[in-house]
Amino acid sequence: MEEDISKFQVGSTPIMSTKLNKLNKLNKMSKKLLTEELIQERLEDKGWSVPHETHQEDRILALELEYGFNIVKDWQNCDAYFYTDTTADDYEIWIATEREDRIHVNEDVYYYNNQWFEKLADYLRDGCTVYIDSYTQDEYGFEEVIEAMYEELYMEAYEEIENELIDEGYEYEKE
Repeated sequence: MEEDISKFQVGSTPIMSTKLNKLNKLNKMSKKLLTEELIQERLEDKGWSVPHETHQEDRILALELEYGFNIVKDWQNCDAYFYTDTTADDYEIWIATEREDRIHVNEDVYYYNNQWFEKLADYLRDGCTVYIDSYTQDEYGFEEVIEAMYEELYMEAYEEIENELIDEGYEYEKE
């Protein structure tokens, strides 16, 4: 009688061991596996593309839809103005101001162009109408702000999709 019981102990015979391995494989296959590809597929279904594969115009459009800002090319009724000018002795300066008729030299005028877009992201997130001349839109600083904002928004969408899939019963593979 003891010999008959030992046949049912886990791993006691090669046949039982093989059956358990098959059951484990079936169990893994029946789980909903959460993968990077699945998340990317869902993101694409919702209109998102990977930041480094997204054109600047598409990034701006996605951000405009999210935040409701307007980038305009005329000076009328704007909440902020980003443009370049020259001093009397022909030095180029960069100006970022809320009032083009009342510029504060200490706060709004930049001698170097590497910091003058610091305020831009806040204006855009706040849904403002912003004047940025077309020459300035081609500058690296502007592109960098748009890229960083898009990546931030993309990562929020990524986390949202990931959480939705987990709520649907998907799991990452456990190693």
